[in-house]
Amino acid sequence: MLYGSTLTVHAFAMSASIALFVASEFLLIPASRAPVRAALFASRLADILIKLGLLAGLVLVYVGGWPLLTPWLVLSFLLIAAVIGIGRSFVEPWQARARSALAGSPTELRQFARDRRARIGRIAMIAVFALIAAVMVVKPEL
Repeated sequence: MLYGSTLTVHAFAMSASIALFVASEFLLIPASRAPVRAALFASRLADILIKLGLLAGLVLVYVGGWPLLTPWLVLSFLLIAAVIGIGRSFVEPWQARARSALAGSPTELRQFARDRRARIGRIAMIAVFALIAAVMVVKPEL
């Protein structure tokens, strides 16, 4: 029962966070105040869900009895480290500047919302996150 409940929390939190990250990309397309504000909120909510999902994932590892050196787990941990690195290098600095850009002119906000470097970082995070989900579902023998 604990395993099933924890798996549900883990799967929901991780799936919802991916959906929120994707939704925030679409919210940035119009590059106006309300959608950018909503995109930042969606990203913050996704960050919270990721933490919940990771915690539930660690509980699953324990409850499921998997050794930490199981190849698919090691690969997942490495990919999680990559997501964290991408987030800290590309996304977090952009989000900090985005909050101040909301007070700027509409032209400045549009330029900021279309920042290519940040967009590449956000899309890379989504792609690596999807890869993590695939590895955890398939659990390949590496």
